[in-house]
Amino acid sequence: MPGNKSEPSSNSPQDSLSSPQGTTLLRLSHKNHSQWSALSSASFVLISGGMSLAWGAGFAIHSSHRDQLLLTVHMQISWYATATLGALFGAFCTHRLPQQPIYIFGSCLVIASGILFLAWPEYPAVIIAARYLDGLANGLVFVPAMSSAGEIAVSGVRGLLACTVEQLSSNTGIMMQLLYTAVWQVEWNVAIVADQVHGVLSIIFGVVALALALALCVESPVHLLIRANEQRAVVALRHLQRPYMVTSETLLRLDEHKLYVAAYREMEMGGACWRMNLQRGWPPLVKVLAHRLLGSLCLNLVIWSALFETASKLVSHFHAWPYVVFGVLRWCGCFCVLPLMDTTGRKKPTLFGIFSSGAFAFAFATLFGRTPHMISALVVLFSLQFFAGLGLCGSAVYLTEAFPLGIKPHLVAVVYVLELLTRLLFCSFTPSIADITAYFHVLGALSMVFFLLGIFCLPETRLVTLAEAQQKFAKWFNKDF
Repeated sequence: MPGNKSEPSSNSPQDSLSSPQGTTLLRLSHKNHSQWSALSSASFVLISGGMSLAWGAGFAIHSSHRDQLLLTVHMQISWYATATLGALFGAFCTHRLPQQPIYIFGSCLVIASGILFLAWPEYPAVIIAARYLDGLANGLVFVPAMSSAGEIAVSGVRGLLACTVEQLSSNTGIMMQLLYTAVWQVEWNVAIVADQVHGVLSIIFGVVALALALALCVESPVHLLIRANEQRAVVALRHLQRPYMVTSETLLRLDEHKLYVAAYREMEMGGACWRMNLQRGWPPLVKVLAHRLLGSLCLNLVIWSALFETASKLVSHFHAWPYVVFGVLRWCGCFCVLPLMDTTGRKKPTLFGIFSSGAFAFAFATLFGRTPHMISALVVLFSLQFFAGLGLCGSAVYLTEAFPLGIKPHLVAVVYVLELLTRLLFCSFTPSIADITAYFHVLGALSMVFFLLGIFCLPETRLVTLAEAQQKFAKWFNKDF
């Protein structure tokens, strides 16, 4: 039939590999499970990073160092400073060094951080040192993991893999921090204090990350091709699929990666590589950075202060359940949207979540401080966290597929560093009631602006190759859904 003639030509080789007719997401995920295993070490390091983000955002109510966190600049900046240094070093190493040693070193840093929390919880200098180590681990691991996630995954599970490795892991760490903070009671007559619980969890995550890095880490085939090692790239592709053997699918994926790298080499040979890469990288940098910065505004000391002030108006003492609901709903928002990343797509859930977050931010700003409506304000704040988890999930896959290959690690590092600086800015002061109200008005306005611009500017990159995704991101306007 005439209407069907163009259908085969529209399917890329990777589409035929990753999304054949009748293939369910569950079967596809099972077949490509090794691709998650290759990055599972980074996932557990980022879980510890999520705990540290929440700890630094004020969710450490039973920590003996919480007052110093609010008053001491050194305590405030420690994690963010070394995470920034780690990201810069990770950007330099991503295309030059194997990833496995980086993941092993990052895992050991997380273990060392946990040991310091566990062994000397009463000493502020030791806690600062522990946060330095954990920050360095997260910065080192984040850039290579997010640079290679899109290259390791087939297009049919790229969204699921990237969001699981980064967003779900970070939100799991945030939830873990909030859960143990919520159930802990200072008056408990136990030998272990709250900060030691943080240390125990960090040691567990670090040990698991180390074991996974030693046993299951697989290099990105693209990085191996950049280093002119085609034989090892074939071996890596073989380990990234089931069954573990060289098949026609392996060779098709190898050809696709070689074309991807060849385009990068051709630009490099032209002599204007950096200039052309920056021209192509500027539109995606603006889009992804706006998305990620909006996410950083949804978890910081202002958000914690809003939760504390709202909940404390309802009960005489601040009980545990608001922390539990807050953390679980944020995690659930992220978890619920994961299967949609490669079915419905990235754009629709992102815009829906951002629009809903903005609406709830406006609602909270209106209700906050009005004593008869504080229970409504608390429900609205919980809802905002759910939709924040939902709307920000797609930022992970956008981060891994938006940038040109030649400068991808550098732009991933730029986004991560600016996100850290934004978080630090809003975690460095204690807001007043008026500040909280104004903050949520601004958050709502920024969310609505991003929603409106996102309709016309965000691309839909479901089931396309990395090269095609980057071509879409290089355009300022993308109205596809």
